[in-house]
Amino acid sequence: MADDTIIYTMLEPFQIAYIKTCIDTRDQIPTLFDHLRTVCGDAIGGAAANKIHPADIGHPMVIFHGGAVKDGFLVEAAFPVRRPVEADLHHPADVDPPADTTYPAIEVHTRILEAAPALTMLHYGPHQTIRETVLKVYDYLDKHAWTTTLFRREIYRVLDPTEPEKNVTEVQIILHEWERLFAEGAEKVLGAEARRNIMQGVESITPASSFDDYTAWIQGAIERLDAWTDSDEQKCQVVSHCAHVFPQERIDYLRAIYERGEFDDILRKMYKDEFWYEKPVRRGNVLYMRKNPFNPEGYANAVSPAERRKAYCHCSFVHPYLDEIPTRLSPTFCYCGAGWYRRLWEGILGQPVKIEHVETLLRGNDQCTLTITLPLELAGECLPARENA
Repeated sequence: MADDTIIYTMLEPFQIAYIKTCIDTRDQIPTLFDHLRTVCGDAIGGAAANKIHPADIGHPMVIFHGGAVKDGFLVEAAFPVRRPVEADLHHPADVDPPADTTYPAIEVHTRILEAAPALTMLHYGPHQTIRETVLKVYDYLDKHAWTTTLFRREIYRVLDPTEPEKNVTEVQIILHEWERLFAEGAEKVLGAEARRNIMQGVESITPASSFDDYTAWIQGAIERLDAWTDSDEQKCQVVSHCAHVFPQERIDYLRAIYERGEFDDILRKMYKDEFWYEKPVRRGNVLYMRKNPFNPEGYANAVSPAERRKAYCHCSFVHPYLDEIPTRLSPTFCYCGAGWYRRLWEGILGQPVKIEHVETLLRGNDQCTLTITLPLELAGECLPARENA
């Protein structure tokens, strides 16, 4: 059976009982469902107060937390429940968490699964091929006015371990609401009148809007922001509000390291995972960051400045503007990427930080660098080469 229909929907909030843990492979998920069934019993199911779609009542589900761990997957295995369920379980031998996580045992807890916009698609058959369905949704995303979060949900409408070809799984790609966050940032920093001015025309952006229409609207909105204020700090505060959310589990882990020791302990940990943290250099209370290229091989082998810029850039919204310098898209937009670091460091420290661009692709540079001024009194420096020597 094949059904390539992709549907936009606003998922309603509902109550779930869940186990949050790290797994190495999908083969460990059924064991988690078995534990939940035992603990939850007749609490499994929907209720009117849950606002759950009738088709979801009683079906197991998994929420994947993208980027939360270096190896394997951080997941919440869950069932919708009529009433709260709480329990502590011994950690089964076949679900061993990595040593650097905070999930040493299995616990069942209850929470409200938040409302979220999503693109959904049904996957038929074994889960070994589910990536094919996920990639179809991402291909659709590339052509329309959407970008994603790091979260994906899977609802197992039919889950048959003996005949997996009969499985029916709803894949839900959770969307990042860039324009809503942009509007919130504009009003918070500049006021309601500024929000109305900057956001004009946003009503024309719908789930059916093309990628070109969406980027054209973003270009105009950033131009209106530039016209409204000359303050780079205000622009940063507005646009960085739109950034993707850094995995909270990583923030919590690094904050715990900071609370137990000294600031440079955070950097020493970061230097062991360059993919996520990009080896920041500290001199005094300022961090110097250089973003890693999205496509390192393409960046190294590029034959033109435009090709080099495109291989470097992580943002699909920026790519169409990198062929010519000066670009039609204002460099102010790159404060969105700065917000990724802002969320990380303000989450660790619990205090505001100041971010300033040094180089950006939209200014014609062939890399993106920035500084992060910390609200701390720090002397000396901390360098990756020195720490790894």
